[in-house]
Amino acid sequence: MRVGIPRSLRNALIQIVATVSVAFVIAGSVRAQSSAEGQVLFTTKCYSCHNIGSGDKTGPDLKGVTSRRAKDWLHQYIQTPTALKDKGDPIAVDLFKKFPTTVMPDQPLTPTQIDSILAMIEELTSKNQPFIPAGAKLSRAIMPGDIGAGWQLFIGRARLENGGTACISCHSIKDVGVFGGGTLGPDLTAANIKYRDPELISILQNPNFPTMATVFATHQLTSEEIVKLFALFQDSKLRNPVPPAQAGVIQLDPKFFVAGVAAMLLVLALLHLAWRNRSRGVREELVRRATQ
Repeated sequence: MRVGIPRSLRNALIQIVATVSVAFVIAGSVRAQSSAEGQVLFTTKCYSCHNIGSGDKTGPDLKGVTSRRAKDWLHQYIQTPTALKDKGDPIAVDLFKKFPTTVMPDQPLTPTQIDSILAMIEELTSKNQPFIPAGAKLSRAIMPGDIGAGWQLFIGRARLENGGTACISCHSIKDVGVFGGGTLGPDLTAANIKYRDPELISILQNPNFPTMATVFATHQLTSEEIVKLFALFQDSKLRNPVPPAQAGVIQLDPKFFVAGVAAMLLVLALLHLAWRNRSRGVREELVRRATQ
């Protein structure tokens, strides 16, 4: 004898299944949205210094970081890394010692935004996939004239369209001139060796190093300028395939010493010419009185 399921029970089961299905769909949609937001934030806020699954950069590779560090600690470190280090947190202190070249700036991110970044890191880690920014590609192919145009932009002979500061103000590159370029930032001769193409393009699109982030916050490079500067760095890589032997070591250029000595001798000579007759009148009067 077949016993049927009461209609009321059947309807209740259908409602439960429908509710659970909707919940799964909503949860999946929220996760996808969170992950997408995390990718955008990571590209603009983190990728200049961090990889996910492609090795350390100026900051550590963040693959698996959600399993190595507590969530609360990650939130605090991302928002105020220096303050956490100054409090004597051993993990923060160790990270600052291991990656001293670039100090991680405070990140004005909300807890929700940080959670979206962490969710994206966790998702890529579970899939064993590296992070590759979606928009990290040139707007067009490089043409022969782009190298020279990039050089003009680098040295400031051609102005950046949005009013940004010329690269030479803070950076140098091989053959830039007798006295080189600026020293506030690193020498960019090997920029295309240090960074993979997507990384370098992403840095030009969204520089998140403290000084560059401030300078270019409202003066972003145009897509054309990025193509030309990238062409310059790529050409520099081809002409200088061996990167500097020791990153971060200051090399003293003898030109500066010679120029300094020459300038000092010139200043002394000018001072001598200007002051040699300063007391002549006084001496003559003293001599005159002594001989009377």
